[in-house]
Amino acid sequence: MATDPMEINCEGGKIKISHDIVLTIARHIAAEAKGIVSISGGLPGGIGEVFSKNTTKKKGVKVQKEASQIVVNLSLVIKYGFKIPEIVEDVQEKVKASIESMTEIQVSKVNVYVQDIVTD
Repeated sequence: MATDPMEINCEGGKIKISHDIVLTIARHIAAEAKGIVSISGGLPGGIGEVFSKNTTKKKGVKVQKEASQIVVNLSLVIKYGFKIPEIVEDVQEKVKASIESMTEIQVSKVNVYVQDIVTD
């Protein structure tokens, strides 16, 4: 798991932001989206990613550091009856915008994996 904080260079010096902060922002924003039941575990990925020091995971969210940008992977459970492409696009846009505006860390991609659909 990545333990080094992400650094942002600014006029007054460097800002270090913990990977957990980015994970928390992504989880919170995704959970607020209409039609999302939960953020689930079980993201796809190879064994190499499990031991990569550029990857951080937390139940249903994975962040990979790539040079000066990050890739966010979300694993979601959606409520039956909602249009999956619309929900996914909304989550992608909001997660990317929120992380970038709150941290000034550039997000290159937000990948969404729909793990399940539930009826209530």
